[in-house]
Amino acid sequence: MRHKTHTDAPAAPTDADPIDQAFEDISLGWDADVPLECECDHGDEEAYAPCGRRAKWRVTIDCTCGENHPRTVELLCTKCLRTARKDLGAESITARPL
Repeated sequence: MRHKTHTDAPAAPTDADPIDQAFEDISLGWDADVPLECECDHGDEEAYAPCGRRAKWRVTIDCTCGENHPRTVELLCTKCLRTARKDLGAESITARPL
């Protein structure tokens, strides 16, 4: 996620605690050195098994049945996005590149 930077903002302290920095990286859920993995479930009914391929798309799925089901957001690879579009033909799917 990109954040706007302001030129008049004070500079970040250079002696930041490494534990605080690690916590902030975890809380953001993003590390520049680690590729994001596809979250598509390839497991069975007993256990979740992620796809494992590199995610390329942030996919938002909105229910169109009229019952106000919650919006779903997933990170998917291209193959799983193609499958989702085929399987969820009636749903509103929006895909944006990561």
